[in-house]
This record gives sequence, C-alpha cells and structure tokens, in this order.
Amino acid sequence: MIRNAKKEDAKAIKEICEAALGHKADMNLIRQRIDELSFNSFYYIVVYEDESDNMVKGFIQGEKYNLLYGENGWNIIALAVMPEAQGNGIGKHLLLSLEHHAQQNGDTFVRLNSRIERTDAHAFYEHLGYISSKIQKYFIKYIGEERM
Repeated sequence: MIRNAKKEDAKAIKEICEAALGHKADMNLIRQRIDELSFNSFYYIVVYEDESDNMVKGFIQGEKYNLLYGENGWNIIALAVMPEAQGNGIGKHLLLSLEHHAQQNGDTFVRLNSRIERTDAHAFYEHLGYISSKIQKYFIKYIGEERM
C-alpha cells in the first residue's frame, strides 16, 4: 500500500537509506524533514507499507521542478527499496504514484539523476520508459562550516 510518509516512518526510512542507498541517515533529521515538507505541495513523500507485516519497505521523495524556460515537472530526490524486498514491484509502484501525482497536477515530466555506477537502477528506470538524455558533472559548494 502506498501512503503519505509520517514521522513514525523515520526509523524505517533511515534503515532503507543505509541498506539500499549506502547513505548514513539521521532518524531525527528525517522525522524533522517529514514534519516540515509533508504539507508543502512542492514535495511528494510517500512510503510503501507491506500489508502483510505493516513494515515500510520503500519510499520516494519528489520535488516540484519549475522551469523559467520550459514546462513544469517533478525531480526524484530519492527512491529506495529495502534490498530484500527489491524485485517485487515496490519501486515501480512508488514511481508510478509520483507519475500519477504529476499528471493529476498538470505537470509534464518526471526526471531524476542516478550515479553512474548504479547500473541496476539504470536498467530499472529504462524498463519503465525513462531515457538517459545526457551525462553531466555534479558540482556542490558547502556554505558555512568547514567540511571534509
């Protein structure tokens, strides 16, 4: 079952981030972000809860992508499913839920970035009709405190 994320899902989302994406995650920060973003129409945050055991097995976070020079759409910030639950259609259901949300709101596309080494993820997206339209470099500059 796909449903809106709740603060109580923070522990499960943390575990999914670490197991599926390899990202260290802070449960309190996740809880805070869900609280901040859940009622903001520029964000789409839902989880897949397995009805057989009521466990959250995956999540997707999308962000509204408004262009000055083109049509509006959505950017996938994160899509992750617990490794042991992959291959059961959970990722597909999460992705389709965002696509449906975008379409219902008059938006024309869903886009995402995926690290070059994530070839299994690339095959998943291509299987669902996504095309790789360019290769680009990623730049970031942290503002404020010094980071290593």
